[in-house]
Amino acid sequence: MKKKNILFQTAVVACLLFGTGINMSSCIEQTFPKSSTAISEQIAESPAAMNAMLNAVVGFVNAYNTYGQGYTWDLGYTSYGIIREVMCEDFYIYKSGYDYYNSFGLCRSLADNSEVNSIYYYYYKFLNNVNNLIRIVDLDNTTETNRQYVGIAKAFRAMIYMDMARLFEFKKTGFSKLDDEAATNGVYGLTVPIIGENITEAEARNNPRVPFYTIYRYILDDLENAEVLLADYLRPTKNMPDLSIIFALKARFWLELGTRFEKYSNDLAALIQNVDLDIDSDKDCYIKAADCARQAIVKSGAAPLTELEWYGGKDYFTAFNSIQTSAWMWGGIMNKENIHSVWLNLAGHLCTEQTFGVGGISYGAHRMISKVLFEQISDDDWRKETWIAPEDAGKAPGTKYHTLFTDENFKKVPAYVHLKFKPKEGNMIDANVGAPIDNLLMRVEEMYFIEAEAIAASQGVSAGISALENFMKTYRYSSYQCTASTMEDFRKELILQKRIEFWGEGIIYWDYKRLELPVTRGYPGTNCPVGYRMNSKEGYCCPWFNLFFSKFESINNQAIILNPDPSAIVEDWTE
Repeated sequence: MKKKNILFQTAVVACLLFGTGINMSSCIEQTFPKSSTAISEQIAESPAAMNAMLNAVVGFVNAYNTYGQGYTWDLGYTSYGIIREVMCEDFYIYKSGYDYYNSFGLCRSLADNSEVNSIYYYYYKFLNNVNNLIRIVDLDNTTETNRQYVGIAKAFRAMIYMDMARLFEFKKTGFSKLDDEAATNGVYGLTVPIIGENITEAEARNNPRVPFYTIYRYILDDLENAEVLLADYLRPTKNMPDLSIIFALKARFWLELGTRFEKYSNDLAALIQNVDLDIDSDKDCYIKAADCARQAIVKSGAAPLTELEWYGGKDYFTAFNSIQTSAWMWGGIMNKENIHSVWLNLAGHLCTEQTFGVGGISYGAHRMISKVLFEQISDDDWRKETWIAPEDAGKAPGTKYHTLFTDENFKKVPAYVHLKFKPKEGNMIDANVGAPIDNLLMRVEEMYFIEAEAIAASQGVSAGISALENFMKTYRYSSYQCTASTMEDFRKELILQKRIEFWGEGIIYWDYKRLELPVTRGYPGTNCPVGYRMNSKEGYCCPWFNLFFSKFESINNQAIILNPDPSAIVEDWTE
């Protein structure tokens, strides 16, 4: 493959919009000089061109083959969420021969690897589309619609940089080989290079990874600008961010900072010395996180999934596959034009109840919950029926399970396999109908968990328990009780519930890295496949959570410092 250095792209992408969906195959890519003011003005003055620019941003959530090699994991934003799930400890595969996300599961090839490189490429290509839109709009001399488009683009840019900063920042692992190399190379506290809309090629070729406080300031600037630009925006569909999403992103942002400064007071001092975020303590961050989470809940009008919605309703048509679901705050809208083969699609990997992809009954590469997590789910919790209990495997589902399977097919599905994600419209056979499940970016339940943790950290454990219990008893099961007496125990319980709630959604990785929680796959009785049973160290960040950078980019950007290579640092656990 002849690779381009994605830091230097200046393409303006114009996509033709058909109906209510985006036909990504109709995109026309042209390269314009950044100095061509006349061309930029022509685009900015054309509603059709600006609408195309916007859809190039919004549609990238669903982008296929961004790395250019047709890889089976290169299927859009949610597919990279699956990679994050694979990195953690609760998302196993039943047949590893069809595991197309195995680099992070096996942890044996995590340096100059296509799967690893594609993450970096996906985000920076996404960023390129965002910058293209922002670059051509003069906010002081444009329409209100164009101002709102810039606000939408800046919301996406904040999400992109928040993701990348957390993915690529190196944190201590407890393995001296990695930690000492990181210290020697000076990577502690560094995130990713900032590629602004007006960067020159010369600047891009010598563009270092910025410190955490620099990128925090950049992210917050984008969010605050977007809040102003979207003040009166009424979105037509939930694939567009509005004020509720801005506050939700701020809630994620302030929770991340609160935890960092709670754990590392020196980082707080460094931030205060270098940038002004209007905070003096970790408590200030948690107060902001709780407030922003509450505003996101209220402004979104979203309601947590009911038991009926969780399973998809009478015919199981919408379970974790439709942006129309009440709890979904933000997502990508998929259609059959986004599907590239009967098996090369998100649903084909993720859904159990289908016949067209490797994750379904035809190939048996089902996704399982970890045994230890399943056993910690209360029998009173209706979410437990999302996975097949060991005592029910090989039997007919009866009335206990909400499934599309016939009795005979259900009997073929192993223990611990999920029924959570279902094909679109409940269609198990026709990939044109069942495969284009919508990409989930955010649902409102996350805001309730952020609010509860932030309240506990800023107002006291008892206040946090009250918030968590209120959510759980109201929306999950009425007998729920949290018996924690310390912040440490409260967080353990809250993270346990988040592991159950967001299984398979790519959310829990952020909590594991933020809190530096150990990943434990190997233990007596584990259902994790042999070869995947690596355990990280208590009190440290899991080694493979510190993503390696693309070596190709380091060749073209002389200022890039690579993270240590975490490949094979942990041996497979054996009994």
